[in-house]
Amino acid sequence: MNTLYCNERVKNSRHDAKKVRRMGKVPGVLYGENMHTLLFEIAEMDLVREFSMEGEHGVLNIDVKGESHKALIKEVQKDPVTKKIIHIDLEDINSNKLVQTEVPIHFLNEDKVRQNGGILQKEKSSVKVQCIADKLPRSIDIDLKNLRFGSALKLADIEFAGEITFLEDMETVIAAVTGGNTSDVTVSNDISDVPGEIEA
Repeated sequence: MNTLYCNERVKNSRHDAKKVRRMGKVPGVLYGENMHTLLFEIAEMDLVREFSMEGEHGVLNIDVKGESHKALIKEVQKDPVTKKIIHIDLEDINSNKLVQTEVPIHFLNEDKVRQNGGILQKEKSSVKVQCIADKLPRSIDIDLKNLRFGSALKLADIEFAGEITFLEDMETVIAAVTGGNTSDVTVSNDISDVPGEIEA
């Protein structure tokens, strides 16, 4: 995971965020238990590049005024038309902090379902979990290659590391295939490679 370099942002008027965006940067806010709320700006290209490699969930390493922060992505706001990032909210955390966040679900081998004549109905695209920051999975990968007609995959069917807790109803249906012949699915998880302690 790369370190993203940010500049502190001073808000002088309610139009400052628009000026920042016109300069090719994304305005953001960083907050936490042991710090004052910090406004910052980050190069849009750097943020887009990081998201393309690591996804829009999980933890970022950022540097503001020479100070390193490990930050949990709380919210990414996008323009509804252009889909460009217009704002980002981050929470300052440490490696051993217990965090709660949404983790995206990645469905693998969807083509196998279609080849078997099934129609996949995705009921959820992410799931809320709780774990320490260093154990936060980048995604939940669900292999659908053995899913058959009539199968319904629930949250309770997912086998996951013991240090991770799902914060939703375990009977929640994640995906289903219309029809009448059931089989098993294989579920795995991808743990993000998060560096260790924050340097002061």
